[in-house]
Amino acid sequence: MIKKLISILLFLATALGLYNVYGAHADVQELAERTACGQTGCVRMLRSHRTPMAHQFEFQVSVQPPRAVEVRCARAYVFLGSFACEPGQR
Repeated sequence: MIKKLISILLFLATALGLYNVYGAHADVQELAERTACGQTGCVRMLRSHRTPMAHQFEFQVSVQPPRAVEVRCARAYVFLGSFACEPGQR
């Protein structure tokens, strides 16, 4: 019984991790862009990286001099919950 429960939990964790990486998360990218650049928008996205635990983005926020801002977005409860983004200066 315990082996079946562990197997089910591992399967669910794997499925949620795959969804976090390969699911359509355009809203997360928009949230990251608003976090990095505000309402005015960014010049362009330089890099994006998805893992089961978080999504990381790098945006160019100004033209002269070029400046980049990294943003990390993660779910509230590892695999579940809504995304929240935090900026980091590069």
